[in-house]
Amino acid sequence: MLINHAIFLKKSVIKWMYLKNCLQPSKCIMINAILLFLMACEVIRPSGSDRLIARAENDYLYLSDVERQFESFDSKEDSLIKVNNFIYNWARQKLLYEKSLINLPQDKISELMDLVNNYESSLFRNAYKEFVLKSSMDTLMNQSLNKAYYESNKKNFMLKQPIYRIRHISLPLDNVDRREITNRFKRFDTEDVVFLDSLSFQFSNYFLADSLWLNQVEIVKQLNFLNLKERSRFLKSPNYFEVEDSLALYLCQLVDRLDRGNVAPFTYVENTIRDIVFNKRKIEFLRSFDNDILQDAIKIKKFEKY
Repeated sequence: MLINHAIFLKKSVIKWMYLKNCLQPSKCIMINAILLFLMACEVIRPSGSDRLIARAENDYLYLSDVERQFESFDSKEDSLIKVNNFIYNWARQKLLYEKSLINLPQDKISELMDLVNNYESSLFRNAYKEFVLKSSMDTLMNQSLNKAYYESNKKNFMLKQPIYRIRHISLPLDNVDRREITNRFKRFDTEDVVFLDSLSFQFSNYFLADSLWLNQVEIVKQLNFLNLKERSRFLKSPNYFEVEDSLALYLCQLVDRLDRGNVAPFTYVENTIRDIVFNKRKIEFLRSFDNDILQDAIKIKKFEKY
């Protein structure tokens, strides 16, 4: 309530300064009295232990206002310098603002008031739209819509480079479970996945999510133990292969490969499609939302066109 009252009071003062020269003297005296009363009420606010530390015209700075600006200080001297600087900067800004209201031409004040009001209105409108949009996310995010968009626009999702599905494990050459790990890695049923995951602490590196499609950059990162020639040889078509060096044994399975020119799988482009569909739905939702507000206002006679 205090914040709303302060905003109302400030706007009232600005509008009063703007209209001041347009009113009769008797009306000026009456409105002056009302504004003085309102400003007095603003000063005598229930602030508890809050202490008034500065005044600039009709603006007041309290201890709590200063405390909100600073979390901590390096020393007592540092606190004095920073607090004093803050107080004087606050005063300069307030006094300059008051001077501008008094000395700027009335047409300029009117122009600035329009800009301020338009900006304030824009902030509130956009904040409200974002609020409504977030509360409607479940309606906008729909998997069936994403799949429908994919099916209707497959030609837009042609691969520009090969993609791969792989799994791999790197383990020390002297690993005692080497034979069983190799057999289970090749078979890779549900029980094998659980078994391999339970032994993952023995692996120097591993990647078992072979349902994911990886592009060439991601493949190079995953299979950094292969040189370019080996990658070209082993990644031509689905197959199992092993590579060994002085450090480790590398078990690799190329599960699938899709070449350039093929339609990308839905799972590979799902995030992109979700963003596209969401943005389209967002635009449609906001357009409908704006129109619904207008129609509702017409029904209850909050808006009338003359």
